[in-house]
Amino acid sequence: MTGDADSNLIPFPQPEESTLLSHFDRVRRELEIASSIDEVKKIRDQAEALRQYARQQELSLEMQNKCAEIKIRAERRAGKILSDMDKHPPGPSSGDRSHDGTDPPRLVDLGISKNQSSRWQSIASIPEAEFEDRVEEIKRKNGELTSREFLSLAGYLQREQKRHERRDRAAEEAAKVKQEDWIRLIHGDFREVLSDFPADSVDLIFSDLPYGKEHLPLYEDLGRFAQRVLKPGKVLACYSGQFHFPHVIRALEASLDYLWVAAVVFDTFADSHHTPKIRGLWKPVLLFSKGRYQPLDWLTDVIKGDGMNKSHHPWEQGTGEAIHLIDGLTDEGDLVVDPCCGSGTGALACRRLARRFLGCDTDQDSVNTALFRLSHEVDLE
Repeated sequence: MTGDADSNLIPFPQPEESTLLSHFDRVRRELEIASSIDEVKKIRDQAEALRQYARQQELSLEMQNKCAEIKIRAERRAGKILSDMDKHPPGPSSGDRSHDGTDPPRLVDLGISKNQSSRWQSIASIPEAEFEDRVEEIKRKNGELTSREFLSLAGYLQREQKRHERRDRAAEEAAKVKQEDWIRLIHGDFREVLSDFPADSVDLIFSDLPYGKEHLPLYEDLGRFAQRVLKPGKVLACYSGQFHFPHVIRALEASLDYLWVAAVVFDTFADSHHTPKIRGLWKPVLLFSKGRYQPLDWLTDVIKGDGMNKSHHPWEQGTGEAIHLIDGLTDEGDLVVDPCCGSGTGALACRRLARRFLGCDTDQDSVNTALFRLSHEVDLE
């Protein structure tokens, strides 16, 4: 291999890591001064050739990652150049137009596919601090540096940005919304803000608490709360995860009477549980009563899930599921309480069914989102 930066892909060197390292250092220096797409793309291809060679020769992961890091940094640099480049206007293909330099080049002129352009610009969109932190984290944990890892990071950051934008917009809209007499939302912990709520006054408690092991004590508190505020013969309907299902039942049985388990069934996998290697197609909803259950009508215990829409909250449940349960367990005008209301799915269901609703949540952003959803539904109606 020559020292010319414009040379073709470098030939495979001898298998010694020291020899490979010298080629790696040269490619890295070239990247630091490269400024055009052609230069950066050539360096990216050289680094990928080195990485493939290091893997074939079963060289150390550190050496493979050195080559992969140059490749990813080159893709990041190329993405930045592409994002800053003026977009070529619609028109004839490159073979039909003159190359007088007045128009920005097309991707095909640069030898880059649309997929490559999109991927590289996604990697370039990662803020500098997050990019460098992830590089160091992967190397510290002896992981493998891959473009896929940084595409995943870029996607996560873009989703978080959109979520923050939605939350900010919801907060602005929530400040304009008047609380209705029939639908009320409160920011706070139900164990505190509802501690003096009248006893024997609630027709249904509809809830979806967090599923983690650290949250199991919440179910005991929920059971005690339900025992105090539910009317005799009325029901607590509570979603549950699968891993700690027996513990949740025992926690609620300390205060209430077990009634039934309903199943929310999904057409596609609701969740993938990697430890037991089980793909879940259903989610349980536990039904517990305060004393002897007094049914209003027949309730079907298999519910078709709405799908996996999490656009308003990471733990969002389907509105159709809530409507099915609330409609079967209450009458018009009844009071439904959700101690952990999230983004307000239960509130929307109660509005559509002409039920009164009281919900609270410890997350102000979730309360704002619920108010925004309620306001938006009013506008639609």
